[in-house]
Amino acid sequence: MFRQVLRAVNCARHSLVRFNSDGVRNIPTYHPGSLDKRILVHFKYFASVEEIPHRVSESMMNQAKSKARIRTANLMIFSTIVCACITIYFAKTSMKQNSLVEENQRRHAMYKKGETGTGARMGLVTNTNDDKTE
Repeated sequence: MFRQVLRAVNCARHSLVRFNSDGVRNIPTYHPGSLDKRILVHFKYFASVEEIPHRVSESMMNQAKSKARIRTANLMIFSTIVCACITIYFAKTSMKQNSLVEENQRRHAMYKKGETGTGARMGLVTNTNDDKTE
């Protein structure tokens, strides 16, 4: 008889724990900060910052933060690609007419003649051909 009562209590305890555990999962426990509130409003969990309660469920906050992380990463990837394209464009438009090898050959020819010029490597930076001897 004692065993039957013990089994009944165990069964009742397991069913009560299962019944109550669903409610425990839905209790809001996270206190959102100002950035968290803006994230929740941005991803349309709430209509405005004033409507956000004092506590929010952690699963909702984790989902919102995960979406924010993904959006931020995508924006960073996009901005990196745009900046790389801009860099390529400016590099191609400001590319010099002559190569560095030709510039070095001209400078060495001037050095052999005794005309050292001013600022040996300035011509490479400024793209001026003042020291050209042709």
